[in-house]
Amino acid sequence: MLDTKSLRKIAIAATTILLFLSSAAAQKRTTPRTVEKYRSPDSALVAIITSTQAPEATRESRVEIRRKSGELLARRNYFSEGGEQGFGVTKAVWTPDSQFFVYSLESSGGHQSWHSPVKFYGRRNSKIQSLDDALNDAVMNPDFSISAPDKVKVELWFSKKVLTVSLSSLKKRH
Repeated sequence: MLDTKSLRKIAIAATTILLFLSSAAAQKRTTPRTVEKYRSPDSALVAIITSTQAPEATRESRVEIRRKSGELLARRNYFSEGGEQGFGVTKAVWTPDSQFFVYSLESSGGHQSWHSPVKFYGRRNSKIQSLDDALNDAVMNPDFSISAPDKVKVELWFSKKVLTVSLSSLKKRH
């Protein structure tokens, strides 16, 4: 049988744990979210980027591609459990022909700061793909550029060059 002093210590410990857990849960729930919408030039599709930011980290994002009716076509989640091991979208844009949505990412925890993965959604196959994988290299600058109809210009890490590539030509090869 426990005495009053022991019971009091247990009660204080349990209360402390409950307060800590509820404080952590409240903090996680109140992490501010931002939502950015990018309409395709033909207005048929919209890319929605939802981002959160942990207090000591860079933001993390989720990317969704939807029809204007709201139907989900593709989704990629870059959130991490602790808010410091995921990726956040740094730049996003549709190609002028409305066939591709291109975006670059930045590590939320600062690891691999030299690398800014670039992803693209292709309208024909309704998939999000890695430009890094398609080029067999690593994009190092998140500030890519787009030109008509579907060209992306990026700086590559391993080959140490700037490359402009047509996304539709990549699609045919992969």
